[in-house]
Amino acid sequence: MKKIFAAAAAAAAMMLSTTGAFAEEPYKLGVILPLTGPTADYGADFRRGAALAEEQINAAGGIGGHPLELVYADSKNQAKDGVAEFRRLTAVDGIPAIISTMTGVVLPQFPLSRETDTPMMCVGAVSPEIRTGGPTVFSNYPLADDEEKEIAEFAFNKLGFKKAAIIYENSSYGKGLSSVFISRFKELGGEILAEEVIEKGGRDFRSQLTRLGATKPPLIVTYAYYAEAGLLVRQASEVGIKAQFLSHGSVQNSAFADIAGASANGFISGSPSLNPTSPAVQKFNSEYEAKYGKKPDLYGPYFYDAVRLYASAMERGGYTKEGILKALKETKDFAGVTGSISFVDSNIAKLPLTFMQFSDGVWKPIEK
Repeated sequence: MKKIFAAAAAAAAMMLSTTGAFAEEPYKLGVILPLTGPTADYGADFRRGAALAEEQINAAGGIGGHPLELVYADSKNQAKDGVAEFRRLTAVDGIPAIISTMTGVVLPQFPLSRETDTPMMCVGAVSPEIRTGGPTVFSNYPLADDEEKEIAEFAFNKLGFKKAAIIYENSSYGKGLSSVFISRFKELGGEILAEEVIEKGGRDFRSQLTRLGATKPPLIVTYAYYAEAGLLVRQASEVGIKAQFLSHGSVQNSAFADIAGASANGFISGSPSLNPTSPAVQKFNSEYEAKYGKKPDLYGPYFYDAVRLYASAMERGGYTKEGILKALKETKDFAGVTGSISFVDSNIAKLPLTFMQFSDGVWKPIEK
């Protein structure tokens, strides 16, 4: 309990330090994250990226003299909590714009976004259904119908795998991403040897892995968050499976390697990634490490950019739903640390993928 009060006091002190010097009222932005529950490590990564952007925006004078204030809400990575927190932030707190994440959370929030004309930025959720969210829904992260197709093409054409097995989480996230991969892999002439399903929060996947192993797959594609993916890799080794593992960006979290242990070596992940030669990226990495004492995980920079995108939209369009929405839609060639972002042709940003392989404790890029 003392730790909780200490954390709350520290958060309050930070808020005073970042907004207390301003004469104008704050411009508030709602950020719905999994702050507790089995995917809380993701939420911590997301929050670090968002908080760094908030701090820097306010240090530079805020938005037209107004401090930016991020108001956090906990989805617990549960649809009902995500919907309830969306309602609270918009209807009760009067916040005009939202950032949200996790596929199973954002999809049921879309009707609320449309009905209330509230701009909503999805960050890190990749379901192609996000394209159907409506005119108020945006994403600064590529979706699975682009991402998973490219991953399938990389597996077939670059890595040379013509057969694969697939294991995925029993959720809209797992089903949606795996179906895109399977469809494209088959179109290319590939064969899916077996499919297995796991439950989110599960801890023993040996029976599913044993069935997959019986087909002797040279490649196993997995769609699961870092906790389950780490266990899958470790337990695959325990049951004697020797196959290449491949996934998208969900495994690029420091906790994945901690869970998987030595079995993490060789895992390949395809995701948008920062350009290490970019001065903006080098500056971000330096500032992030100086603040948090660690390197950023995959998704933190996208939350950093999402906050900055909204700040830019508020600067250009004003602090209203209508103004923010119009300015977001007019965003073209926004210089994010994750790349150049535009929404003029689509509410979904398109960014190239980088393929990374885990080796010697770090993710290293693979040439396409």
